[in-house]
Amino acid sequence: MTLRTIEGQFSEILLKEESEAFPVNLTMDGPISHLIHPKVLWATLEFQNNPQQEAPSLTITGWNYDCFKNQAEATEKYPHIALQFTGRPWNIYQFLVGGQSEAIIDFQDLGAVVISRDTLNPENKNELFAHVLPHWLNYALSPELWDGNGKWPRFHERLSKLLKSKNLLEGQEYPGYYPLKTSAKRIESFGFIGSQLDKSYVLVLPWSFSLTTLKKLEEVLDLEF
Repeated sequence: MTLRTIEGQFSEILLKEESEAFPVNLTMDGPISHLIHPKVLWATLEFQNNPQQEAPSLTITGWNYDCFKNQAEATEKYPHIALQFTGRPWNIYQFLVGGQSEAIIDFQDLGAVVISRDTLNPENKNELFAHVLPHWLNYALSPELWDGNGKWPRFHERLSKLLKSKNLLEGQEYPGYYPLKTSAKRIESFGFIGSQLDKSYVLVLPWSFSLTTLKKLEEVLDLEF
């Protein structure tokens, strides 16, 4: 596979993934992202072209990391790390504001990452997960998502304000996590599929949740409530 072929495949796949399809899965156990991040896609195609190339070693400010095929392998090497969670936006938010120094994060099909303030001893791994996870982790922890003007604080401010004005919240919300009154289940008919619990209807937003999708959700909430 030549560089030109990689560029062609890269462009073709990105064009197919320009927007989220409806209905959109916002359930508690849904995918962490409905779209492939461009850097993850490029790293995947590069690895397929040259599986022997060295995995990237990205500097992620303030953190050290070690990549694994899955959560079980990460736990086997680091059994002392008690904090383990699926890498959805709201879980990452809680980790970042919680002040914990280490965790095992399950990024589903991408693999799992051990992240720590302390020094780790990662092994060289010539597998796909070792090539894509550093790029994904760098994105998931990036200031463009989490600083004052980042995507998730801005989205959360808008959505939280609207949900409160509609008196729909049924518990503590976080960026990307919204427990709503059961009456909110009506939004399913507009393509927003959440999780029905005993006393609430929960929306869990994936990394791919876009401004366009946010605007559609806001329009539906205004229309229905």
